[in-house]
Amino acid sequence: MIQKTKSHITAGMALLLSAFAFFAAYKGLMDKSVYQDAITTGAFLKVLRIGTFSQDLISVPASILLAVLSILYFFKKGEKTFIAMLGFIGYFLYSYGLFVTGGTYTRLYPIYMIIFIFSLYGFIYGVTSFERNEYVKFQLPKALRISMAVFFILIICIFSPLWLSQLIPSAMKQMRPDFFSVFVFDLCLVMPALGIIAVQLLRNKPFGNILAGIALIKIVTLILSVTIGELSAPLFGKAANFGIIPVYGAITVISLVLGIFYCLKFKKKT
Repeated sequence: MIQKTKSHITAGMALLLSAFAFFAAYKGLMDKSVYQDAITTGAFLKVLRIGTFSQDLISVPASILLAVLSILYFFKKGEKTFIAMLGFIGYFLYSYGLFVTGGTYTRLYPIYMIIFIFSLYGFIYGVTSFERNEYVKFQLPKALRISMAVFFILIICIFSPLWLSQLIPSAMKQMRPDFFSVFVFDLCLVMPALGIIAVQLLRNKPFGNILAGIALIKIVTLILSVTIGELSAPLFGKAANFGIIPVYGAITVISLVLGIFYCLKFKKKT
């Protein structure tokens, strides 16, 4: 199902990625001067501090899990292991893509760039590693496919209007939002990707089954990070948005449940 050379390159990049990500996230959590010095010099906006804290908090265990998955894949090949590995790579691609493009300009910025490079090319190598004559043999139950497709469409319907309602007024006033890179990644990359995956699931396209597993892991880790960020807002002198927290929490739980069913039901045709 998976090309040996490409998958090994992907696993190797994932292992390197995990090491750099662990260092950056752990340093961000334990060394307060990393962000504080950048805030003092004006290189980093204080309003972004909540997001970096929650992301670092999730990135530490996520980097450890990615390292375990990559090592496990080297010794014991497995489709589910590889898909899970790509899911975590997707999380780091998004998270450190935001760091690189969103103004997180600390002394660790070169490390952020390295993480982004490994996650970008690791993801490209990974999704192109699947052999068509093999992955078509793997299937998911119709009910699960439809449930995942509806879930992805629901995410699109929630976040696209939400982000556009903030982006358009700012654009009309020619004012750049503090979190503009989130709009770029979500509206230009994530939402279209989820739409494509949803269509493939509804049409029972085999590659959609693979992409759905990757997307679910990315959603769990990312939305969990956002949820923690909202809950920890008071620690940074900002009121928590209790209106959106239940939405984030529900998305996290649903994606986790669907991910569990995905792992149990993703099987090869007999």
